[in-house]
Amino acid sequence: MAKRVKILVVGDLMLDHYIWGSCERISPEAPVQVVKINNETYTLGGAGNVVRNLLSLGANVSVASVLGDDEAGKKIKEKLAELNVKDELILTEKGRESSIKSRIMASHQQVVRIDKESVVKINLEDELVLKVKENLANFKAVLLSDYGKGVLSEKVCQEIINECVRLNIPVLIDPKGSDYSKYKNATLLTPNKKEASEATNLKIKDKAELEKAIKQLKDELNLTYSIITISEEGIALYDDRLHIFAAKAKEVFDVTGAGDTVLATLGYMLANGADIKEAIKIANLAAAVVVAKIGSATASFSEIEQLLN
Repeated sequence: MAKRVKILVVGDLMLDHYIWGSCERISPEAPVQVVKINNETYTLGGAGNVVRNLLSLGANVSVASVLGDDEAGKKIKEKLAELNVKDELILTEKGRESSIKSRIMASHQQVVRIDKESVVKINLEDELVLKVKENLANFKAVLLSDYGKGVLSEKVCQEIINECVRLNIPVLIDPKGSDYSKYKNATLLTPNKKEASEATNLKIKDKAELEKAIKQLKDELNLTYSIITISEEGIALYDDRLHIFAAKAKEVFDVTGAGDTVLATLGYMLANGADIKEAIKIANLAAAVVVAKIGSATASFSEIEQLLN
């Protein structure tokens, strides 16, 4: 089923930092838990989770982004190197803070999360666009993973999308914010129901409203396919009419990162020449695999086939 197609991920790379410990007492200084640290782990988050999902499916992945000249940025590159993902399309911007989210975990419960990052627009828009454009012809699909941290500005999105259209390369986007105009002319977006409601100013509470919103996104943004993920109900598609593909999840433990899995699987399937309906069916299965796991997980084709059988 799996072919080693080349896929490019562009977006906000993050580092997920977990501090694992145990708690046996409350601090005498304030009514807070005292956590005794046992160990620390680091994983790729944000666009890095899309990269991990694509690798799990068997893709050959490159990533383009902008990081700060700091320890978190170095650690992100180290983590990519461990996965054999090259970083030649990653730029370093002086004075920028790379995104790191530190979670203190006591007895598997998250006690607190501390974020350190820059969320302003990158200064290296032209340089990033040039790097991507020089290499675009090598890829079968491009995935834009927008976490609203400043890498995917309007200029970056539009220049990459327009070049993908020119080269006939599918460009799929996990959107952020309520103004989707910067994603105009993309192949498809993967907003969830809440995100689509904010972007269209429609309260999606029934099938009629869902159809209205999904069609509005397709028409206003000139999308090839319009998709809205509808959590436990599955995935909605609008081509010339509304289709709903029912979710396949048997048990749901954690929905963290399921959106990244859907984006990665759709991109992988389209890069392999699948039609959109087949791609959505496989994406639903991949999502079912990851929601049955704890934390930001990934799905492999062997797990998807197991679920199919």
